Amino acid sequence: MRRACLRSRMAGEQGIGAIDLVLVSAFILIPFAMLLLSFPIRMEYRSMVDAAAREAVRACATAFEPATGQARAEAVARQILAERSLRSGAADVSIDCRTSWAPGGVVTARVALDVPAIDVMGFWTVGSSTITSSYREQMEPYRSIPRP
Repeated sequence: MRRACLRSRMAGEQGIGAIDLVLVSAFILIPFAMLLLSFPIRMEYRSMVDAAAREAVRACATAFEPATGQARAEAVARQILAERSLRSGAADVSIDCRTSWAPGGVVTARVALDVPAIDVMGFWTVGSSTITSSYREQMEPYRSIPRP
């Protein structure tokens, strides 16, 4: 009697392993694969933001007057981000070129870029996060700056 009851229960559970395999792959493996595929794209965004901040600071620190340095730095940062096919409104570029304008002063640039949290090779995106990079560079301490 007991064996017949076990057999009837086991007979109704055939094929459950295939269903489990489909559910595991749909809810665990596919999201993991999407995260794995979006990692290189996220690293590219990080590299873009770092390069924009670094080159903006250099453009500001090598200028001969603060207004020119500020304009050049913002233009360089926007150009680097535009070369990577990003629209100009996606990034927040802030450069402090005027307050520390003196030999030995420290110039600071901060670039923040809104990027998708998961990006599967540009076809499908989910969510959004902000990547921020700031860079500081000291101006030449023995530099002669022309006086107006």
